[in-house]
Amino acid sequence: MRYLVTGELAQISTMHLSIRRHFSFMVRHLTPRKLANILLCLWEMKTRKAELRSAPFYLRVEASSICNLRCPGCQLGREEKDHEGSEQRKKGLMSLQTFKESVRDFLPYLVKVNLYDEGEPLLNPEIFEMIRHLSDNNVSTCVSSNFSLSMTDKYLAGLIDSGLEHLIVALDGATPESYNKYRVGGNFQLVVENVQRLTGMMTARDRRRLKVELQFIDFDDDAVGREAVLRLAEDLDVWRFSIVQGSSRKGWAGVRFDGSEEARRLRGCYQLWGTATINSNGEIGVCDYGEDHGMPFLGQAKDYFLHGMRNHPWALDRRKSFKSAQLSLNEVCKHCSLYEK
Repeated sequence: MRYLVTGELAQISTMHLSIRRHFSFMVRHLTPRKLANILLCLWEMKTRKAELRSAPFYLRVEASSICNLRCPGCQLGREEKDHEGSEQRKKGLMSLQTFKESVRDFLPYLVKVNLYDEGEPLLNPEIFEMIRHLSDNNVSTCVSSNFSLSMTDKYLAGLIDSGLEHLIVALDGATPESYNKYRVGGNFQLVVENVQRLTGMMTARDRRRLKVELQFIDFDDDAVGREAVLRLAEDLDVWRFSIVQGSSRKGWAGVRFDGSEEARRLRGCYQLWGTATINSNGEIGVCDYGEDHGMPFLGQAKDYFLHGMRNHPWALDRRKSFKSAQLSLNEVCKHCSLYEK
């Protein structure tokens, strides 16, 4: 079993952590066209070009903006208390038609798509069709799930056969008591049993294609629990156990960047260059953090290339501000916790 630490213990950047976590999945889907686009994109990011000729090679697509849990650090869990972002995020499930229209023009450039955001993606009854569509078009897929759902053997078999390559199961505790401190409304034993059944059903061929990762969010107050979950991960026979540090039970508010504007500028922002985020309504934004903090969407993802949204004036201004100290950073960018470390 592999072991991955993301956060303070790792002492590396958010971008490098993302590459470590997803590289093996991305590389198998490279084509000459995709590789050329990625190299161009990385050069543009390194030199902090504002007007880009590359296309995003990695997307986050919100298959579901609803969830069966109410975790306090999650945007959805907090909205019930303070209504933060409630106007920005419309509840719903992305339809298969909207999904296909949204990703259509990106397909020649994509190496991986994360089919999740704050919501629970497995609540979407068309999630398997979305995965198959990407798989059929040579794009890797990742689903991150709380896995606290009633799943029949037929459903688990469908998940295995869908073409999914990377499944992240969130299990932030080694006992029901520690788990329920954060995963409010979840069922610890159900998650464990679902993972046991899934890995038990997987053949050697399935394991080569679908990698199951058990994820533990470390809130710096449960070191004993961390070790216990590691032992549980070994018993569950998963591919990788990952520890995510730098999180807070208060959500984004607990980990905002409070350094100087120049210090924030030096850390850069790979999302403005390499990726984009699409919500369940098919609207596209420049980054995940910005979506949760009121940054405007650029328009419908299906029109991204048609309307030149890659170099939308709003996106151009954001990229320029990361190169020139004469331009002030956007207030959201100044405090982006994705670049706190």
